[in-house]
Amino acid sequence: MSRAELYAWTSFAALAAVFWWFQMRMLDGWTIVDQPARELFEIYILTIALSAALEIIISLVLFGGAAVEKDERDRAIEARANLNERIFIIFAVNILIWQALWEGVLEGHALPKIDLANLPTLFFFLFAVLFAGEAVKRLSTIWLYRVQTPA
Repeated sequence: MSRAELYAWTSFAALAAVFWWFQMRMLDGWTIVDQPARELFEIYILTIALSAALEIIISLVLFGGAAVEKDERDRAIEARANLNERIFIIFAVNILIWQALWEGVLEGHALPKIDLANLPTLFFFLFAVLFAGEAVKRLSTIWLYRVQTPA
């Protein structure tokens, strides 16, 4: 396992831990908890700080604070993983836009709906898209290293 792949695995584990922490503050079962903007802002800042702290710890523990050396293959894998993340985020944001628009078009329908006009709901889904996009990037990196590693 290369150092870049090891970083992707540990970073993915840290991302999963931060998302677990985030969703514990946002959800009660499958329901998004109604919270004022001040509490959402605190969750936002703490989530970013926790993510940054874990990435710094990973860098210090795994690599002694030194940057991971990358060759052409590593850069190509990183570029493809970044593209996968971008495609996912564009797709997911468009789904949220589609949902918001259809809520207005089909007002009063009996289908299940996501109330994106509610600030905690909008915050949760947008932040979840960012988490999922980063997860797609890390998992793409891991998969691309596995596929391109000679047997």
